Amino acid sequence: MENLSASHLTGPLNGPTFIESGATHLLICLHGFGADGNDLAALASPLQAALAAQGLTLGVACPNGPAPTPAGMGRQWFSDKGWTFRDKDGIAAAQNLLWDYLNALHTHTGIAFANMAVLGFSQGAMTALYAAPRWPELVGGVIGCAGVAMWQEELDAATCQKPPIVLIHGLEDDVVPADASVNAQRGLEALGFTTQLELLAGLGHGIDARVLAHVVSALAEWWGKPFM
Repeated sequence: MENLSASHLTGPLNGPTFIESGATHLLICLHGFGADGNDLAALASPLQAALAAQGLTLGVACPNGPAPTPAGMGRQWFSDKGWTFRDKDGIAAAQNLLWDYLNALHTHTGIAFANMAVLGFSQGAMTALYAAPRWPELVGGVIGCAGVAMWQEELDAATCQKPPIVLIHGLEDDVVPADASVNAQRGLEALGFTTQLELLAGLGHGIDARVLAHVVSALAEWWGKPFM
């Protein structure tokens, strides 16, 4: 595995990367509030193994959020704004930083944007669902786990990017209620997005083996290798 250094990925974002030479596809994983890229790094190995079985060589990048949290514990993509997370300037800035990050990955690896997908958990899902429709290029897909679609009412159906989107949420989530993903799907489909919603019984605010199975299935389908 190659671990890309800051010299390769210029800009303020850095974090664990797991990208083999010759990787053909790339998953960018965005952590939740108060965590960092290491929080999702454990997903790399099982996802790579599962996608390899489908004939895909997957690279995984887990950038750290651009700022520390106010309490100094972990990182954030934008401010919690008194636990409302209604930080429009901050999430717009994160959108731009992530686009620069994707461009750096594209330049270093040669992987096309269509062969990149973004997975976000909690605040990372908020960021991914906000950013991907507003980026200048269409990415291969977005997986939002336990997230919220922020300011989706401002999207222009005629001009926004429409990557396929999978929303995954635990029905026992007491941090971000599952209704957030139900509402996100409703709004996105009204804009013409192709979406899939998975509501998982017995799951709280986290990721389990069922979530990973849905992630593998989505990536394989998007990239032409239906999951068997």
